Amino acid sequence: MAPDFYAGAFRDGFPVTQRFLVSRGAPSDQAEEIAQAAWVKGWEHRNQLKDPALVQWWVNSIARNMFWSNFRRATPEMLNDNSGSYQMDLHPIEARDAMRHLTDQERALVEEHYLNGKTAEEIAVRLGLATASIRVRLLRIRNAFRRRIK
Repeated sequence: MAPDFYAGAFRDGFPVTQRFLVSRGAPSDQAEEIAQAAWVKGWEHRNQLKDPALVQWWVNSIARNMFWSNFRRATPEMLNDNSGSYQMDLHPIEARDAMRHLTDQERALVEEHYLNGKTAEEIAVRLGLATASIRVRLLRIRNAFRRRIK
């Protein structure tokens, strides 16, 4: 992956990764630190990314894993050089094949929720639907993904 491409992806995707983490429960100051660390980790392991078009999904999955790993440790220190090794999660890359089986409406919902970090409530308000309806749709899509990725 070309450094210029990754730099552009970082510039556009860093705020998205921060919003994604905040929507998952990270305090905003920690979300910024984790997002930075995730983008650095992505750069360090960029040779493992099979499709550059999925860089945002990939980095968001790294950030999610870093957040949960840090949350489980329950230490006040945020990510540092001694945070341990990181196991790459390649499921987001495999998810691309599963995405081909979604309708345009389902794909837009998945991108808005998982890539852009919008909550079900925010999506429901925008679409004029019940929040429960959005949650059920997302649940059905997740279940379909699980069946295809296994």
